[in-house]
Amino acid sequence: MNKQSSLFQEISIELIRDIFVNTLQEEIIWETALLEGGMFNTTYIVEYSSFHKKAVLRLGPINRHLLMGFEENLMNAEVYTYSVCQTIGIPCSKVLVCDTSKQIIDRDFMIVEYIPSIVMLKAELTEERRNMLYRQMGIYLAKFHQVTGDSFGFLSRICNGKKFDKWSDSLIFEIEDISGRLEKLGGLNAEETQTLRHQFYKSRELLDEIKTPHLLHTDLWEGNILLNKDTLEIAAIIDSDRTMYGDKDFEFASAWMGNFSLKEGYDSIIQKSTSPNDVKRRQLYQMFFCLLEAYVGYGEYNNPELYKTRKKQLMQHILCF
Repeated sequence: MNKQSSLFQEISIELIRDIFVNTLQEEIIWETALLEGGMFNTTYIVEYSSFHKKAVLRLGPINRHLLMGFEENLMNAEVYTYSVCQTIGIPCSKVLVCDTSKQIIDRDFMIVEYIPSIVMLKAELTEERRNMLYRQMGIYLAKFHQVTGDSFGFLSRICNGKKFDKWSDSLIFEIEDISGRLEKLGGLNAEETQTLRHQFYKSRELLDEIKTPHLLHTDLWEGNILLNKDTLEIAAIIDSDRTMYGDKDFEFASAWMGNFSLKEGYDSIIQKSTSPNDVKRRQLYQMFFCLLEAYVGYGEYNNPELYKTRKKQLMQHILCF
């Protein structure tokens, strides 16, 4: 876990018991353990009930004023995404409780069934096995992209009724939101903010060549992949809360999506396209992810190196556009 994060905060076992009593009517809590990896959510494995069941309790972030706008309704978006995953045959978490009322605790929280597993990021894997898993991730991602919607934007927005008829409108809305928040915190100056926004404003027609909203995961990496401890096969794709409807090519613009085996499993023709418009859109998408991670480093996780690296890359992308 990253206790340096401005969003992370542990809670007492008494409060965990209150959550389980009020939602699952379970008064017996045998043991709780804080899980590693939490920077946005604070996550526990909880052994509970007279039958010694296990579940994972995920608590939403504190300091919600630091969140980007699309991050304010992530758990409801995750419930929706898991329902889609179950329909299209992608292994995922089973949600027992999702509570965003803030009546029991002043944080959103979710309880999911515990899956005996190991996080791919922590597993000791041969290169052959890792490549095989990435190819499987690519196959699952292709299934995601086969799902289409009637509007563009993050599922967290759509679940709150904020939909966009145009791809450009959804991206520009987020660019304005994130850059405005980062400027307010001091991570961008006014000139940098306006220069960045201008790249998207002048590219509306280019972006709106994308007519079909495809379901995108946007956060597919080893930390969100659970593996069966015995077979080291994928047991579940978890934390699917940043899904959105948009351009399939957007998915591959982030820094963590360059794995060859993943693309091989996905077998995406779009990745082979070198048309000028496709190349231009990818540059815009790269700007988006650089801005997003610059904000995360500066405003949420207290990670100055991430902020500096991504801001530098963002400015370079703007200069080359």
